[in-house]
Amino acid sequence: MIDKKKISKDITKLAIPVVLENMLQILANVITAAMIGRLISTDISAQGISQRVTQTYWALFRGLGIGVTVTVALAYGAGKLGRCRRIAEQAYLAIMPVAVFLTAITLIFPEQILSIFTDDAVILSRGIEYTLIAVWAVPFTVLTTINTSAFNGQGNTKTPMYIAIFLNFINVIVGYAFIFGKFGCPRLGVIGAAIAYVVSQASGGLLGLWLLYKPNGFFSRCIHGENFFKPDIGCIKEVVATGLPAAAENLFWQFSAVILSKVILSYGSDSYAAYQLGLQAEMLCEMPSVGFLTTATTLGARAIGMRDQELFKAYYKQLLKVSSVLAVISFAALFLFPGFFMGFLTDNPALHAIGVKYVFIMSFAQPPQILSKIYTGMTRAAGYKRTPMLVSFIGIWCVRVPMALLCAWVLHLDITFIWWAITLDQIARILISIGIFKKKDIVNTISRLEKQEARA
Repeated sequence: MIDKKKISKDITKLAIPVVLENMLQILANVITAAMIGRLISTDISAQGISQRVTQTYWALFRGLGIGVTVTVALAYGAGKLGRCRRIAEQAYLAIMPVAVFLTAITLIFPEQILSIFTDDAVILSRGIEYTLIAVWAVPFTVLTTINTSAFNGQGNTKTPMYIAIFLNFINVIVGYAFIFGKFGCPRLGVIGAAIAYVVSQASGGLLGLWLLYKPNGFFSRCIHGENFFKPDIGCIKEVVATGLPAAAENLFWQFSAVILSKVILSYGSDSYAAYQLGLQAEMLCEMPSVGFLTTATTLGARAIGMRDQELFKAYYKQLLKVSSVLAVISFAALFLFPGFFMGFLTDNPALHAIGVKYVFIMSFAQPPQILSKIYTGMTRAAGYKRTPMLVSFIGIWCVRVPMALLCAWVLHLDITFIWWAITLDQIARILISIGIFKKKDIVNTISRLEKQEARA
């Protein structure tokens, strides 16, 4: 019999630190956005187009990090501790050179890359200045991502939370000092935010690495006897096979964001700046649910590693119940108080007016967006690696992007129709996810695996 209190305790123990970690990350981003929101709209837009580049890289590495989380969780559930360490180390070995390569390409061709988003000379110039600094954070972002995945995979979500506290504290303090010229630092505006981003990511990445390898750290109990620098092709393939579809799913969103950025910039720099701030307001309200994707993936994979069907089913039901409550709260907050959220982020009346419309419309996207985290996590843990990617592809490239292009460049409608296109994408995705989940009977995955193993 499944102990419901134990299920709730397992979810709480894993979810709360992950949720707090993501809340801290989002809160730091919101605070930084609020500080930059006091600057001129061209600076806000310059940071926005630069972040499209760094966030695209992050999407790739975050997806591969999910591959690390799932494979580590499966190994941990099966009691193979040495394998857990080997997986993470092979991820460092395989992924870090890609990060260094992308950093070099961005440093060599910043103008060519950023000109994809805008031909505004002022925004482009400031964006290049920001990017030439911020892109140095990319290798450290990879380090942080793999470190976090290694901790999460073995059920330790508290350590990434502590790292997030440290990292985001550094980001806010250094950002405040260099954006506004405090504590004897020069006033650098948006460039100060780029410096803070690099310093914080480097601090978090190196701290996480030390915590893994210190004498009483997790890796001290995970001995495998293999050479760190000797590639394990089987291990790398396992991580990539699991993580690449997740990376592709993230990249679909990032590539669509590139197109949406061009579309929104066609309405003017104020519209794009308001959109960037509105995103932060939306994330501020959504942040309690952000960690549930990691929670669903990790707990689902752990139950599969243990071959415990009832545990898998119990995790799914309880996670769905909790996320449903959070979805209602998030919807109500954005629907009822859009002006409050935008008021925190900017004192510019023009940006505030545009942003309020975005936040209000995004309230309708919250329930499907939050619930989809549970279906995506459990589906991926069950071994359907490509399914979430295909769902995202349909939602983004068959709904969001075509509708946005039609409304903006063909029908020349008001920018609010772009926001509705984003919302309809989220609704389409959750409906498809639920349909696939039921059709494939994912909730009974372990029973099918046991039957297959018995026949074999």
